[in-house]
Amino acid sequence: MPEKNITNDEKRFAFILFLLSLILIALFFVSMFLGRFKIPFGDVFSFFTFRKIPDMSSRVLLHLRIPRALCAILIGAALSVSGTMYQSMFKNHLVSPDLLGVSSGASVGACLAILLGFSSGFISLFAFAFGFIAVLLTLLLSYTLQNKSIVTMILCGLAVSGLMSSFVGLMKYLADNEMKLAEMTFWLLGSLAKVTMDDFFVLFPVILICSFVALSCSWKLNIISLGEKEAKSLGVNYRFFFILLIATATALTAFSVSVGGAIGWVGLVVPNFVRLLVGSNNKKLIPLSMLSGAILMIIVDVLSRTLAPNEIPLSIITGILGTPVFIYAIYKRRMDIK
Repeated sequence: MPEKNITNDEKRFAFILFLLSLILIALFFVSMFLGRFKIPFGDVFSFFTFRKIPDMSSRVLLHLRIPRALCAILIGAALSVSGTMYQSMFKNHLVSPDLLGVSSGASVGACLAILLGFSSGFISLFAFAFGFIAVLLTLLLSYTLQNKSIVTMILCGLAVSGLMSSFVGLMKYLADNEMKLAEMTFWLLGSLAKVTMDDFFVLFPVILICSFVALSCSWKLNIISLGEKEAKSLGVNYRFFFILLIATATALTAFSVSVGGAIGWVGLVVPNFVRLLVGSNNKKLIPLSMLSGAILMIIVDVLSRTLAPNEIPLSIITGILGTPVFIYAIYKRRMDIK
């Protein structure tokens, strides 16, 4: 009987993995002909089968739709995996990838670059650098307090996030014209309006490597989630893998935020939703979270550029979609949270 249950679980996991993969592929192609500039389905099909289509449609697909869709897939996958890792490491399903201050730090970097009048490339670079600086500051503060508990690290992260949020408020106050203030506000709410294939080529190798690390260490993540004493008793180097996984999750979030802005809810909602399907085993949770996050982000990106004449920031839509899903997940798992 136990072997039959395991086999059924594996079949169910494989089916969900296959189904989500098909949905993601379908949504990618659907996103190609949806937008303010309508592209007929036939032109989209012809483009991907290397046949000639009108120049305007070709340029829109090549320079706008494809980069946005690919970056949305990578960012959604990265934020979801990062959220999954943080929730497992800190043994709390209600934490998000910004737990140690990476998004708040990235926001400071981006706002500083905008305030100084730098180009979009430097905005991304500053966002990435300050995101990592914020996490390092959190870890350094936790180490200085000479307290190795997870609670202390979380509290240090909250303190650093609060400090960074104050810096963001200061730079918004110092913005000397409405244009810079509007650009800061739009970035802080998340957008893929300015992404290019160069952004994809930067994101892809980093997220690929980090996702490989997360998947290959998923069974160790299961053990680390039990606690330091249990991990050591099972022969796992708790400190080494904890730092490795923190660095991996931070890199996933920092690179995503540097390209797409501070996109909320994805890393919090998706892992909790996927747990309803497959439980808390990270060997199944991580790959399904990757696919689910990618699906959510490509849907959000399409909605952001089709629902209104002007593009809607991504975090507005993720908040509207994510809140009821998150409440449902809390309701279903209410006995585990108590």
